[in-house]
Amino acid sequence: MSPTAGSGVHASRFDVRAYARDPHELRPADLDLEGLRGLAPETLDVLLHLWCVERGLLDRLRDVLVTPTHAESRVTAFLTTWSYEQHWLAESLGAVLAANGRTAREPADTTGGRIRRAWDERARPALGAVASNLLGADVTGGQMAAGGLDAAVLAAVYRRLGAAEPRLAGTAREIVRLKERHLAFFAEEAGARLAASVNARRLARSGAARWRWPGTRYGAPGPHRAWVRRLFADPAARADLLGVDQELAALPGLAGARPVAAALGRLERT
Repeated sequence: MSPTAGSGVHASRFDVRAYARDPHELRPADLDLEGLRGLAPETLDVLLHLWCVERGLLDRLRDVLVTPTHAESRVTAFLTTWSYEQHWLAESLGAVLAANGRTAREPADTTGGRIRRAWDERARPALGAVASNLLGADVTGGQMAAGGLDAAVLAAVYRRLGAAEPRLAGTAREIVRLKERHLAFFAEEAGARLAASVNARRLARSGAARWRWPGTRYGAPGPHRAWVRRLFADPAARADLLGVDQELAALPGLAGARPVAAALGRLERT
């Protein structure tokens, strides 16, 4: 998540126009679904979780576009293509699950999760719009840092999944390539915006402290403990994952932030 040194919000090296012209579509038709039949149940558990996460990330558009970020043409142009890529990624994961007899559906919400979902869907957009519009454009820096954090962690998961299941290695590489392109944008935007504003740094730090392992906001996090432990049991793999914290901490104002380590600790305790 390293920011671009000396970059500014408008003096960026990430070419959004080129990105929009060349979306990285991973469609079900691009996959050898026949060759992906018979995957182990524990692998399918990870894929189901990832399907839920990738679909859920599309809610970021709802949260972002009711804030002052909607007026940022560069960010909204990126997110338009990003959401297109996310849609097809989720469809492809769902196709792999279907080829293995698994139905792609979200797990049941916990009692607390149902309350949080109702809040997110009914109240948070309106209340968040009021609050963020009072805060102004500084909210964008925090949103970009959060987007980069999700992308970096998911890239680490896909890398490990591809290493653990050779038949998924090629697909995982394509998804990591997609995630790394997303991360390049988020990191660059976050770095420039946090460097320019004390208030943006404060908001980003608050957001990092609230960050949770992707896909655990509504359901019980405990069921994910086994596969996270298994995928990241190797010390080098775990170091790669925890390295996301180091990259985040390199952003202006986020020194010492360790949201991934904190999220892993919560998974261990549930």
